Amino acid sequence: MRIKKFNTLLVVVTLCFAYLPGCANTAEKVINAKDYGIQEGIDNTPVLIKALEACKAQNASKLIIPKGIYGIYPEKAQGAYRHIPNNDDGIKRIVFLLDGFKDFEIDGQGSKFICHGQMIPFDLKNSRNIKISNLSVDWDKPFFFQAKVVAVHPGQNAFDLAVFKECNYEIHGDELIFTNKKSKGKDDWLKMAPPAQEDVRWEQDINWNIWFDPKTRAPVFNVEEAARLHTWNTKLNKPARAEELGENLVRLYNATNRLPDVGWVLIIKGNLTKNRLSPAIHITQCENITIENTTVYHSSGIALIVGRTENVTLNKFNVLLPPGSGRLVSSTADATHFVNCRGLIKLENCVFENMLDDATNVHGVYARVIGTVGDYTLGMGRGHSQQQGFVFADKEDKIRLLNRLSLEPYATLTVESVKNVNEYYFEATFKEKVKGLVQPESVADNISWQPDVDMRNCIVRRNRSRSILISTAGDVVIENNKFLDCTYAGVVVPGFVDSWYESGPVKNVIIRNNLFEDMGLGGGNAPIIDIAANINGKVSPPFYFHKNIIFQNNTINTFGRILVRAKSLENFQFKGNKINKSKNYPVVAHENSPAFVFDRCKDIIIENNDYNWGNTATIKAYNTIGMISRKNKNIEQVKRAK
Repeated sequence: MRIKKFNTLLVVVTLCFAYLPGCANTAEKVINAKDYGIQEGIDNTPVLIKALEACKAQNASKLIIPKGIYGIYPEKAQGAYRHIPNNDDGIKRIVFLLDGFKDFEIDGQGSKFICHGQMIPFDLKNSRNIKISNLSVDWDKPFFFQAKVVAVHPGQNAFDLAVFKECNYEIHGDELIFTNKKSKGKDDWLKMAPPAQEDVRWEQDINWNIWFDPKTRAPVFNVEEAARLHTWNTKLNKPARAEELGENLVRLYNATNRLPDVGWVLIIKGNLTKNRLSPAIHITQCENITIENTTVYHSSGIALIVGRTENVTLNKFNVLLPPGSGRLVSSTADATHFVNCRGLIKLENCVFENMLDDATNVHGVYARVIGTVGDYTLGMGRGHSQQQGFVFADKEDKIRLLNRLSLEPYATLTVESVKNVNEYYFEATFKEKVKGLVQPESVADNISWQPDVDMRNCIVRRNRSRSILISTAGDVVIENNKFLDCTYAGVVVPGFVDSWYESGPVKNVIIRNNLFEDMGLGGGNAPIIDIAANINGKVSPPFYFHKNIIFQNNTINTFGRILVRAKSLENFQFKGNKINKSKNYPVVAHENSPAFVFDRCKDIIIENNDYNWGNTATIKAYNTIGMISRKNKNIEQVKRAK
């Protein structure tokens, strides 16, 4: 009898744990987009929105998308105003709008989404424990213009372009305009307000451009500034002029003062209207985000942009050229970008290629200190137009005040509240008294949001600009990566209060066991690592902005002579590195150019490096103390600090 009662109780308990909400082992709810009508050859935007709404209503843990190629369009997408740092703000058309989701996964099972026009396929806000996996994103028409030089006419200062098959263009008033949708009429482009269904049309001119080499699929080596195109030729004091020679064949006159070579490929991003319109993935105010086995083939602006988020893991997240497409550009800005984040940013097994900007940029934001508003409140402004409306700080955040000229911090404050007056101006109230504290020419940054960074086993190649930029006080490890064929430096550690207002000194950075090859395609002599701080040279005594950087056991194959450029740095080690002369490009730097340049630095060690260039690498140090060079091959000894 006792055994029977015990068995009955066991069954009841088991059923509770199996079926009752809140009991352990509750079965996960999985929703399949197939049940909502997803299929190839249609606009799947409404289908995916319904499936996602069902996931939230039913508290589903996963949305499965059966493998396929699915078109998504902006006309029926959800609309939401988004302030997106380092991109262009506005009302965005969004398909996968994850606002307030938690413990949720989207599994694409190998699906590819083809976007049309201005839209954001994935937007995550106020969500946590989210995973996106096994999918790719592309656009039907690129947000750039691509054309190959097929003839050059020196006597006319002109050249002919064969326009890439995916690009739409029009010539209006002798000006070349490229767009995603052709005008319906000759003068439609002049209308102030297009029809509602056409409001996702965009137009661009020939400004902001770069030349690529189709043989290497990288930017053309060491192209002069004179080869850049402009709508107005200042040297000749006349406008550029476009002439249509035939279908997809255009001649440009007076657009440049250095004619390109036949075979070069012209890439134009344009400056007529905003050109960072549609990131592929936007994440803000989230926690614990994982993206894996996911590829972005194109985006207007940054492919993945993350703001004020804690813990992001990217595993096999790629930004690539679409296979077989003939395109030479993937994203029109950075592959990845992280602004005012915290926790751990982890990038592993990723490939980033052919972007028009950096592979990754991790930084904070400087806010302008406008003045005091009472005893405990500061009036502040967001510095850059692409930071407007961004959440700079919230209650309990620690804010550091620093002098704009010296970059030296002089106060740390705790936020009590923040009042946003408009997208530019806000007022921050602190627990500490600020009246009489603020110095002239002050800025502030948020030291509560300083992430650790771990980047391993990644490949960065053939992009314009830098490979990576790091501006965080967290622990940074850059290890076992390959950085190949970019136009400037491999690693940049910036420190500037201007233009972008990107903040943050580093305190602990390790860069080891990486390959750097052919950095500096744009100018022919870019440093492998560039550590900068825009500090007024008249400030005395010197303040050391960046600290504790180790560059160790890396292999460098370079045609450039400079290896390290550093300013306002304390405690730097360049140890155990092997430096070889690259055979892929000629050396254009002067033979007396130094390999190391230090300005206002302290405690520098250059040790156990193997320099194989056939000459001796030289070191220049200005206002630097504690400089040591020892046990190196073909690197000069430091006799005394200057």
